[in-house]
Amino acid sequence: MDVLEAIRGRRAVRDYLDDPVDAGAIEAVLENAVWAPSGMNRQPWRFLVLQGRELLARCSAEAKAEMLAQAAERPELAGVSDMLGQADFNIFYNAPALIVVCATQPDEMALKDCCLAAENLMLAAHAAGLGTCWIGFAEAWLKTPRARSRLGLSDDMLPVAPIIIGRPRGETHAPQRRPAEVRFVQA
Repeated sequence: MDVLEAIRGRRAVRDYLDDPVDAGAIEAVLENAVWAPSGMNRQPWRFLVLQGRELLARCSAEAKAEMLAQAAERPELAGVSDMLGQADFNIFYNAPALIVVCATQPDEMALKDCCLAAENLMLAAHAAGLGTCWIGFAEAWLKTPRARSRLGLSDDMLPVAPIIIGRPRGETHAPQRRPAEVRFVQA
């Protein structure tokens, strides 16, 4: 698969087969993630891998509770509160694994570098026949002291990109894309 096929073929996958993803496949994806561009070549990332549907279901319940607790102060959550309140809704879509890309330096450039690594991770996973989805619902919970303690996140690990990974259950179709809005400025 060439890079353009990967870019245009990658999708946010929200339905997974029951198969676990073996450690070797995850390590191969992460070996490609670290080839992302990085300001001053600092490579300010570290990866936390959570495996097992039961663990992810418990983490999902805690993350949903955190989001619902924040809903009063965050009006953008009004439209998703009903979904988050459903006991059977798993924010990780029953994926077998979650990879959390963490920044190891507390600055804006490190966050951007981690986002670039996350994109490489998702493209590499797609090329390997795996599906991924960035789970924004997990971000607030991952930054809580309780989650940090439960997951063993050290003080120098700031969660940036929680990405589920697994074998897709069927095909995910491409959403419509708007044409690029471009404005050229010349001297």
